[in-house]
Amino acid sequence: MRDTQRPTGKDYAIILLVFAITGSTAAIFPRWIMPWTGLESGTAAYVIAYIVLITPIYQVLLLGYAFLFGKFQYFWEKQKKIGRWLISPFRRKKAPAAPRRQPEGATP
Repeated sequence: MRDTQRPTGKDYAIILLVFAITGSTAAIFPRWIMPWTGLESGTAAYVIAYIVLITPIYQVLLLGYAFLFGKFQYFWEKQKKIGRWLISPFRRKKAPAAPRRQPEGATP
């Protein structure tokens, strides 16, 4: 899928397959990872740890499967776009530029 081409049905099928495989894998990962935390299931700390640990793992898995299926560039661009959107509320707003001073003796 090139930047100038519209995605085909095959492209959409591969993209959906990547999401499906990534989601299935990410659903299995907590069974292996969460026991290492030593937290009791159902507690607030467990939920927070789950989100903090599984979210980045999902992102890495998504890019990994996208690479295997030849759609890395598509998913990488989407990840960057989502990342910018998530970070944008925390970015400092640029101050407006100060008005320029007129040189001495110049009339506007």
